[in-house]
Amino acid sequence: MKQLKYFLIFLALLIVVIIVANYINSKPRKAKDNPYEYNVDEYKKVDPELISHAEVRQMKINIGEYGGIATSNNLIFLAADSSVKILTVQGQLQSEFSIEENPRCIGVNQEQIVIGYKDHFAVCTYSGNELFRSGKITDSTLITSVAFWEENIVVADAGKRCVYIYTQNEKVAEIEGVSGSNNLLGFIVPSPYFEVAVNAENELWCTNPGMHALQQYNLRGDLLETWDKVSNDIDGFTGCCNPAQFCFLPDGRFVTSEKGMPRIKIYTPKGKLESVVAAPSKFESNQHAAEVATIGETVVALDYDRKMIRIFEPI
Repeated sequence: MKQLKYFLIFLALLIVVIIVANYINSKPRKAKDNPYEYNVDEYKKVDPELISHAEVRQMKINIGEYGGIATSNNLIFLAADSSVKILTVQGQLQSEFSIEENPRCIGVNQEQIVIGYKDHFAVCTYSGNELFRSGKITDSTLITSVAFWEENIVVADAGKRCVYIYTQNEKVAEIEGVSGSNNLLGFIVPSPYFEVAVNAENELWCTNPGMHALQQYNLRGDLLETWDKVSNDIDGFTGCCNPAQFCFLPDGRFVTSEKGMPRIKIYTPKGKLESVVAAPSKFESNQHAAEVATIGETVVALDYDRKMIRIFEPI
């Protein structure tokens, strides 16, 4: 009986030891690193040889969640809060005028300014004299980008996933980004980043952010040219919807800006990576894409997170 008693005591102790050991090993501080953890730190590194620009100036600004910049006549136009400010590239205020609250984007040509609000837009002179305005486009409209295209105004509507062409306040065309091709699904806009821009050759280009693509269209809505690059590497676009912003250099090269892993890059007109203007280390991690514009070879970036306009000049 003693042997059975000792055996049962030993067995009980053994069970206790096993339970305690399992508990200790299963505690979170003892857990092994997750072998499937998604880590993008490696992709944030940029070869110094790729860097083509250096940051030379910063301008602190008052801006809320929305706003925009554009450039023309060697000047910077900032729409934010309830005003438009016209600045030199050195940061000197040239003029300012009041507008409606919460502008979301701005476009300029040699003489006029178009300001995009949530569901309508207005056109004015450089001095702020309003020339005309649209009515509400639709109840679900969310304007994210505006631009002049000769006598027309181009409006990107992320809410309806369409690009509209206006002559003054009359809509004359609507581009859905389909073009009748089987391999195109229209504009895919997972988040409120949807951009349009016109280059020096008078070509209209749009982002198709869900497809990581840039696409050229004519007034009839025909797709003329497209390029894309889906990759975590520096020469591609990653995340749900990039490039989030873009503009052109005078010779037609693209300047792109990304969100999630913010960075600004330069591509050839055919979509080959040429250089990096600003690496991810220049921005807050996992934040907004900077809006971009150019004055010659100088890149002007509106940094929403740091609330500043940042000037990058060629090295």
